Amino acid sequence: MNPDLFDRADGVERRRALLLIGGIAVLVVLLLVGLAVFLLGLGGDEPAAPGTGQAPAAGAPPAGPDPSADGDWDVEAQTALATQPMLELAESAALPHALTDEVAGPPITLPSPGESNGTAVPQGFPDTEEGAIAQLVEMTRVGLEGGDPDGYRLAYEQVAAPGAPPVDSTRLYRDLQQVRAGTGLPSSGAVSGLVFTWNPTSALVKGSTDGGRYVVVCVLGELITGRNGQSLSTAAGNCQAMRRIDDQWRISPGAAAAPATLAWPGTAEAVQAGYRDLVR
Repeated sequence: MNPDLFDRADGVERRRALLLIGGIAVLVVLLLVGLAVFLLGLGGDEPAAPGTGQAPAAGAPPAGPDPSADGDWDVEAQTALATQPMLELAESAALPHALTDEVAGPPITLPSPGESNGTAVPQGFPDTEEGAIAQLVEMTRVGLEGGDPDGYRLAYEQVAAPGAPPVDSTRLYRDLQQVRAGTGLPSSGAVSGLVFTWNPTSALVKGSTDGGRYVVVCVLGELITGRNGQSLSTAAGNCQAMRRIDDQWRISPGAAAAPATLAWPGTAEAVQAGYRDLVR
């Protein structure tokens, strides 16, 4: 990890005070600093814009007919919705702090999955906005478990439609890679003593087109990370454009959704961003 990244970043002393816990082993310090790159949104570039010529990586969704090519989708409207920037907040908004009694709207009830056909990510959610949210919740939860880039790739590609943005272009995948590389951990696979768990708490619907068959949704949760008894909690979120294809919600072909607003769940900032509580 390039130390200049932290030297140039605003609030460096605050982050170091948070991470440099007295008596912690050097390896754990490095891990938590690397995780801060992920947690505070410092790692990776923005996803590549459509049409930049970036080739799909090996293991990307199999080639097939692009559902956008049948002339039955308003791709221009989809692109405008997906790429519209989300609310940006200070990095500190993602860290635990005081909650509020205010809400952005009624809770969102997550439906149960249907038949998953043996996939690691539960699937078969209903043809509703809540179904699209539930599908993204499960993809994100499964993908982030263990902090393994290969695990995230597997989860993403089980949900992505042909023509969807390749996983290598997504922020969460690249941040997981940077955490592994910046802390000297193996580039993939399970790591003894490593805790990396995402608990979904909130979601929002950014908007929809095509009669509700295309919807951009964002999910938010608490990410608990650490190693050997030391841990750190922060908000972590994921926005994706979801399209209804063959009775399933899939990550849509076309433009990638703008990155999620990061705010600690239940705070005034989360409410300002429009996040609503999730219930099952």
